[in-house]
Amino acid sequence: MDTINAAESGNGKNDKNFQFLLFARIMRSVGISFSTLALPLYMAVLGFSPTLIGISFLLMTLAGAVLVLIWGLVGDRFGYKKVLIMVELLFASSAILLAFGDTKDLVIILLAAVMGGYGGMGGGGLRGAFGPGMSALVGYLWRNPAERIRKLGTVTFVAGLAGIAGYALLSVEDFASATLGEVGAFRLLYLVTFFTGTAGVVLLTFLKEPHHLPRKAKIITYDSGKFVSKIVVSNIVNGFGIGLAIPLLPLWFLLAFKYTATDISIIYISSAAASAIASYFARHVSGRLGAVRSASLTRIFNGLFLLGMAFSPFGVIAAALYVIRSISGGFGAPIRQAVTLGGVQETEFGAASSLSGVSVRASFVSSGLGGYLMTVSEGLPLEAGALFQICGGVIFYGLLHNSRQTPN
Repeated sequence: MDTINAAESGNGKNDKNFQFLLFARIMRSVGISFSTLALPLYMAVLGFSPTLIGISFLLMTLAGAVLVLIWGLVGDRFGYKKVLIMVELLFASSAILLAFGDTKDLVIILLAAVMGGYGGMGGGGLRGAFGPGMSALVGYLWRNPAERIRKLGTVTFVAGLAGIAGYALLSVEDFASATLGEVGAFRLLYLVTFFTGTAGVVLLTFLKEPHHLPRKAKIITYDSGKFVSKIVVSNIVNGFGIGLAIPLLPLWFLLAFKYTATDISIIYISSAAASAIASYFARHVSGRLGAVRSASLTRIFNGLFLLGMAFSPFGVIAAALYVIRSISGGFGAPIRQAVTLGGVQETEFGAASSLSGVSVRASFVSSGLGGYLMTVSEGLPLEAGALFQICGGVIFYGLLHNSRQTPN
C-alpha cells in the first residue's frame, strides 16, 4: 500500500523513503544538468544564431512555467509522487526526440525542451535538485522547519554532486565528435540521458507517500496567497536577471573566451561540487543569520559575482567567480524553499512551490532579450542580469523580514 505516516517518515536510521528520493534526484540531476547545459551549444552547432537561441529559451520557459503550475496543482490533489514520475517520463521522452528527431527543425527542439523541463538553469546542478513536486513532497513529509532545511540541503548536496556527472558528459562530446561528428556526438549523449530518466522513473515507483488531505476548492487561501505573493515579486525581479544571463552562459564562455565543450564542462563540474558542499551546510548558515536574511544575502552575492564575471579580463577569472557564485547559490536555494513552505498550509505545498517556481520561470522570458544583448556586447547580458539579481535580493528581505510566517 502506497502510504506512510508523514510524522515518521523523517525519523529512524533506515529512512528508505528518503533514500529512494535521493537516488531518484541523482538520476534527475545527471540528465537535466547535461541536457540544459548542452542545449545552447547544440543549437549553435546546428547553425542557430544567439538571438534565435535566446528566443527559443524564452518560448521554452514560458511553456515550462505553465507546466510547473499544473504539476503543483495536480500534486496537491493526487500526490507529488505521481507528478515526479510523470515529469521523469516526459524527460525520458524528450531525450529520445533529441537523439533521433529532426533537430534541424526548431519545433522539434522546442517540443523536446518543454517536455524535458529545460530552460534557465542555476549553477551547480540546482536544476536537478528542485524538480516539480520535489520540494512539496519534502515539505509534506518533514514538518519541522529546521528538518526541512536539512533535508532540502541534503537533496541539493547529493543532486549537485550528481550534476558533476551530467556536466562531465559534455566533455565526452569533444572526443565522440571525432568519430561521430558534432551533431552525432550530441545525439549519443542525449540518448544517455534517456537511460538516466528511465532509471529515475523506476526509483520513484518505490517512494511511499501519505494520502493527501481533502483540498478546498480554491487553489490557495488568502493568507497563504498574500505570503507567497511577496516571494513571487522578488522571484520575478531575480528571475528576470537570471534569464538575461544564465541560460546562455555556456554560449558566453564559448564566444567571449573561445572555450571548448571540455573547458565549459570543467567549469560546471567545479561549480556543481562547490554548490553541493555549500548546500549541505545551508542549515548552519540559516541558523546563524536567519532564513530570510540568508536567502536575501545569497541572492545579492549571486548578482555581485555575476557582475564581476562580466568585467573579467580573463576566462580563468570569470570561471573562478562563477564557481564562487555557485557557493552562494548552494547556500540560498534550500533556505528559500524552506521559507516558501513555512508560510503556507500543508495542503498548499504544491501550489505554493509552483507559484514560486512559475514566477521565476516566467521571468526567464528575458532570455530572448539576453540573446539579443549578446550580439550587441558579449558581457551586456551579465551586467544587466547582475543588477536585477541584486535588486531581487533586496526586495526579498524588504518584503519578508517582518513576516510572522517565515521560519527562523
